[in-house]
Amino acid sequence: MKRRTFFASFASLLVAGTAFAQTPVPIVEPVPATPVVAPAPKVFLTTSMGEIEITLDPVGAPKTSAHMLKMFQTKHFIGASFFRIEPGFIIQIGDLDAQFKGRYPPLSPVELETATNKHFKGAVALARGDATNSGHSSFYFDLADNPSLNADPKAPPNTTGYAVFGRVTAGWEVVEAMAKVERAPTGGPFPGKAPVVPIVVTAIRTDPPPPKPKPPAKAAPKAKKKR
Repeated sequence: MKRRTFFASFASLLVAGTAFAQTPVPIVEPVPATPVVAPAPKVFLTTSMGEIEITLDPVGAPKTSAHMLKMFQTKHFIGASFFRIEPGFIIQIGDLDAQFKGRYPPLSPVELETATNKHFKGAVALARGDATNSGHSSFYFDLADNPSLNADPKAPPNTTGYAVFGRVTAGWEVVEAMAKVERAPTGGPFPGKAPVVPIVVTAIRTDPPPPKPKPPAKAAPKAKKKR
């Protein structure tokens, strides 16, 4: 009896094992890795009326964003004064100090990028001259939606308009307060649009911070003369 029970149990195990072996093993598809996206650079502009935080746009204007980040990191704008205030339109700053004396920017102009960015309230954009690729360092804040400053959709890409390279993400109340200050009837490149009391940039910090300068290379030791 015990022998029959053993064989019966063994036969049951064989049947169960066969059934288990025939069960298809599910195929697990590999989960694609989530791309790591670096946070957008930020600029903290401290002025005599308060701090303004600008978040740059390396997607909509990669060249202009990188150019302006370097400009801010050079400290070129410390001591710069806002020289154009037009309520309902823009506030502009650049290479002029409180006495409207200019300082030449340390970087070359950047190529125009207007194909994928728009002027909206709170946008920060690079000014330029008549030449397409003349954007250098003077920039402005949009006090309202300004579609007239966007690229002409009928023109070739990156040939018209002004490049938006960021937006105000904190301190908008400071920008609005600037738009309400008293303006002088004379002075500056736009007479009647400069503030009576100069609004000056006093400090700048960026995230990421500027790269640390490399230490000077050590001179190779002089070889001893053989006697």
